[in-house]
Amino acid sequence: MMKKYLSIKNGKLSKDFEMLYKELHIAGYYRGLLEDVNVVKEVLKSAKAFIDKIH
Repeated sequence: MMKKYLSIKNGKLSKDFEMLYKELHIAGYYRGLLEDVNVVKEVLKSAKAFIDKIH
């Protein structure tokens, strides 16, 4: 969906998505590297801001 609808229109959104994907999904879920509550809160704020941009 991202490549089909957003990369042509806005490359920055694709980069933002990649960053969030790596931080939340890869580092947070698969590797368990997000242990600091404040870091998790900041990443979730970034995710909400991203969703608000594309919504």
